[in-house]
Amino acid sequence: MSTTDHPAVPGPAELAPALADLGLDGGGLSRLGDGTVGNKLGGTHGDPLPGTRAQQQAGAELGPGSTLLLFLPGPPPLTTLAAWRNALWPLLHVPAWYRFDGQTVRRMEYDRQTQVGQSALSGALIVARRRTDLMSPDATVTKFDENAAGWDGEPGGPGYPHFRWMRRYVGCFAGKKNPKSILDFGCGAGWCGIEAALASNPSTLCAFDPSPRMVEQAARNAHAAGVGPFEGRTGFGEAPPFPTQDQAPFELVISSGVISFSPDPEAWMDGIARTVAPTGDLVIGDIQRESAGFRSRRRQRPVLPARELSALTGAEVEQGMTSRGFEVVRRASYQVTWPVPQLMHLNETRLKGTLTYPLLWANQLTAASNRISGLPPASWFDSWVLHLRRH
Repeated sequence: MSTTDHPAVPGPAELAPALADLGLDGGGLSRLGDGTVGNKLGGTHGDPLPGTRAQQQAGAELGPGSTLLLFLPGPPPLTTLAAWRNALWPLLHVPAWYRFDGQTVRRMEYDRQTQVGQSALSGALIVARRRTDLMSPDATVTKFDENAAGWDGEPGGPGYPHFRWMRRYVGCFAGKKNPKSILDFGCGAGWCGIEAALASNPSTLCAFDPSPRMVEQAARNAHAAGVGPFEGRTGFGEAPPFPTQDQAPFELVISSGVISFSPDPEAWMDGIARTVAPTGDLVIGDIQRESAGFRSRRRQRPVLPARELSALTGAEVEQGMTSRGFEVVRRASYQVTWPVPQLMHLNETRLKGTLTYPLLWANQLTAASNRISGLPPASWFDSWVLHLRRH
């Protein structure tokens, strides 16, 4: 990976469109392996993936806020780019790469591509940054503030019935316990806590999220749903803002799709454990890292959200919470990993909702079967959920 062995690695002038798009000064680049700290440029030129060696070398030399640029001649297949992304994780994460096709240069991100210039170069430039930078508190707040408006589903849209079903499934997974107090731990738009409150009519619904805009949206949704009183705060799971000094821990705590965003899952589990009352109920759900669908994406897609790589399995969270004084009441998986998400996308973009309810029923039936019998197995689903109780 050191460019000293490969002098043909393109220089800053040849990579200028990508460097300009990244806001990097070509004069500030240093070659990987030279022992200096800063933005790094490396190349492979047919080398096999160095795996652990690449992680150790890049992690040792890349300082906070810096960027690793890794050039592969080609164009290389997407599976090769994905393999490099996997090799660099968990020290580094790849939020984008640049395609040089001999004419144009395009920035390739998870959900879009953008032309940024022209070049006669042919190959791919992988952009990698420190995972701790990309999952830092400031980065998390910025990301969720920017995306808060789209986190609420689209009422009336073909995907909305499934959106609400998933949140109801997690929100009501503990059953009809009629808790007096509920905490939505990392609430997003607030729907899991709202669904739980609608089913049990608690005296208190509290919620928090790192994003102020998300908390505002959750408050609006709770008011519109007739749920109250509602108290929202900003904060992180590693140091939750609830319970406050004059509050008792909560009888029901729900967290859906949150732990995979945490840069420190152990601290996160410590945080959520502190919010649950003695004999209280805890529901945690998240994405199934080892589902067939997610494994396929890791093999084939060069850019993925960091949470898909950092997510814990249900079994890992179960082990972590039982060591903190919880016992498992039940566990289940939901949201079929293939082909339901692909068909849902087709349904929303081209079929005008024709398959909305057949796909929803398919998900409901398979989730019910897994919940009752454990079949189909967890690898068939994109999400898991646990109901735990404090001793």
